[in-house]
Amino acid sequence: MAVMLFIYGPVNRPATLPTRCRPMCILHKNNGITRSFQKGHPCPDTQELSPGRWGGRTIAECKCPPGTAQLPLSTTCHKLFERGPCRPGEYFAPVEESFNKKGERQGMCVRPQLCADETLLHWPADGRCYYRLSQGPCYQGSILDVGSDGVANCTGPCYQGSILDVGSDGVANCTCASDGPHYWSPDGGCYAHYTRGPCERGQLFLPGGRCGCEDHLPHYHNETGMCYEIDSIGPCPKGHIFSITKVSPQGSRAECTCKPFHARAADGACYRLYTKGPCANDEMIARGGRCTKVPCARGRLYVPERRRCYRPGTPEPCPAGEVVAFDFEARPALDGLSHNGVCACGGGACARREVAACHTRKGAAVYGGACHTLHTQGPCPANSWLVRDGHVTCRCRPGHLPPDCRPDTRVAVKS
Repeated sequence: MAVMLFIYGPVNRPATLPTRCRPMCILHKNNGITRSFQKGHPCPDTQELSPGRWGGRTIAECKCPPGTAQLPLSTTCHKLFERGPCRPGEYFAPVEESFNKKGERQGMCVRPQLCADETLLHWPADGRCYYRLSQGPCYQGSILDVGSDGVANCTGPCYQGSILDVGSDGVANCTCASDGPHYWSPDGGCYAHYTRGPCERGQLFLPGGRCGCEDHLPHYHNETGMCYEIDSIGPCPKGHIFSITKVSPQGSRAECTCKPFHARAADGACYRLYTKGPCANDEMIARGGRCTKVPCARGRLYVPERRRCYRPGTPEPCPAGEVVAFDFEARPALDGLSHNGVCACGGGACARREVAACHTRKGAAVYGGACHTLHTQGPCPANSWLVRDGHVTCRCRPGHLPPDCRPDTRVAVKS
């Protein structure tokens, strides 16, 4: 249950708060001044104090920070999309309808969705399936795998807080030098600059090994007076992304805009095109944010370029070697069912063209007659990954040695 503290003192007397603290502080009923979005007292340890509204009055609420939620009848906040308080093999998911006016953010334990086969893992945060032991949705230098809790995690090859880099021996190593520019002494970890890293919400990890937010940065958000990572959800509502929209000699500036292939509906939120969005059950959202009737019968997909419906797997209206397929960029768990049909490679000459184009793709290489992403397991044995070391070959991942892994014994493919 959320704890509510009524703010005492007229709202037209901002001088009751220290100048250096406004507008980030809250004056509570014991005449104490607490920085808003600060965890702990007067709230439970894992909750933070933040301003809210109750009727016509301004209140201070104790609630779970963004990215966390609580179980019913509990004041402990747990990270979303991790195991948290759940049984092995389950993850803690948000209960959207619980985000009520009291500020309670509730969660529940659910099991991951099943993917097409065992080579894929369900990533709870976006509802999509990614190949196991690939980078997937993880940061560069991390690999998607099943953690000890039975849930998909970004687990390696580096330990938490370290960075994958090429060492003096020319081999990839996980390093975190205490005298390096990315070092954070309180926890001994390393973090990328201009990300949240170890900092509080609304701050970024800046050069010089410090947390802060400066109004000249493109990451600065005027309405909240805080800083957020570029191309993240930041302070934005559903379907938006915090990205750079203004570039000038005076500096760049990021704003909340609709994500690519999304449209803003009448309710102000952005939804993926050709999904249900806020529309009626037999409607989908089209360009311009308007609701329109679903034009296709069950089992068919809508191809916007032709404004017609086609059965999945048919070659018409795609280029030679391609067929109509489902839009795999859509995330059913978040976006709902997509009626959008796309053209995808169906094999034969099309597959040969993909291999020919592989050399132009950053981070990709041809191996075994197919195009693969470097620094993923790809076609390599367990605990090995595909690297370009003069030739494209399989090598043991950092932290693994034979017989735990098996390097490539075939003739190396020249890259």
